[in-house]
Amino acid sequence: MARLAGVVAGAPGRVTILGEHTDYNGGRSLGIATAQHTVVTAAPGTPDTIEVASTSCGTATASLAQPAGPGFVVLAAALARAAGVSGVRLAVDGDLPVGAGLSSSGSYAVAVALALGLEGAPLEVARACQAAERAAGSDVGLLDQLVILSAQAGSVVDLDFGVDDPTVRTILLNPAIGLSVVDSGERRLVASSAYAARRAECAAAAAVIGPLGRATLADLDRLADPTLVRRARHVVTECARVERARDALGDGDLATLATLLDEGHESLRDDFGASTRAVEAARDAVRGLAGVVGVRLTGAGFGGCLVVAHDPATEVVVPGAWSARLRGSGGASLSVVR
Repeated sequence: MARLAGVVAGAPGRVTILGEHTDYNGGRSLGIATAQHTVVTAAPGTPDTIEVASTSCGTATASLAQPAGPGFVVLAAALARAAGVSGVRLAVDGDLPVGAGLSSSGSYAVAVALALGLEGAPLEVARACQAAERAAGSDVGLLDQLVILSAQAGSVVDLDFGVDDPTVRTILLNPAIGLSVVDSGERRLVASSAYAARRAECAAAAAVIGPLGRATLADLDRLADPTLVRRARHVVTECARVERARDALGDGDLATLATLLDEGHESLRDDFGASTRAVEAARDAVRGLAGVVGVRLTGAGFGGCLVVAHDPATEVVVPGAWSARLRGSGGASLSVVR
């Protein structure tokens, strides 16, 4: 266990620009890493146990063989088993808001995985983190982990989930595009939200028309249930928005990107039922700020943050709300302090 001494891993958060609820439907997504990080320090611990001390979530200890307790320690135990670590203490800190739709759980999982010495290509590590999150009760896709692992400074991560192995590339963020994130103030956890219900509805639609990320609007005519039509329509139209946004981000076409963000929010709200009154109130407030041209709910929904397109010379500040500029942080990293 000496390899754990002084190991520090950092992982950013994820903001989905467009492509929400498309990863587990075989679609497309555009994500960007935050400047805010989760930081995990690993040290040898008691054999066959894991102890996690988090400034955000508290402290918990669990058996590696049969972990029980809060989700954050169950998740860490799953990754410790995957990494072949028999006993470890983890100290967790950072400045990434928890429960704000910025994938604090994905950031935590990736930072834990790297701190524990889990090795492999980004997709292998992402899948291990996905499995650990599922063990902790969240049936997530691969969007968050791949953005966090693959992000490059000043870039947007472009993901296509329509093949056996997702493809990942990056797009330089044109300086004519201003992007920020603003917290709505409404917290939620994926495991206790309607996320699982939406996944089930998408699966039911896909059982009739095939993978939603490759379906067309004409395919929706084969769905009899109006709720399934709405859920599938969101995925189909969202993937189309991603295609258009790729060019807008690279070309510096702020007006087009803003329109796509607004359309994406309306789709999340009306077709996917992922917005809330608090989110809508926050969006109205942000949408009225000088220089702001497009605003969309980001993350799984049911609370959390808004991604904002704006004049790059404008700083988006909402009194009483956390906000941050998005310039495209680099991805997760690992260091050893001697």
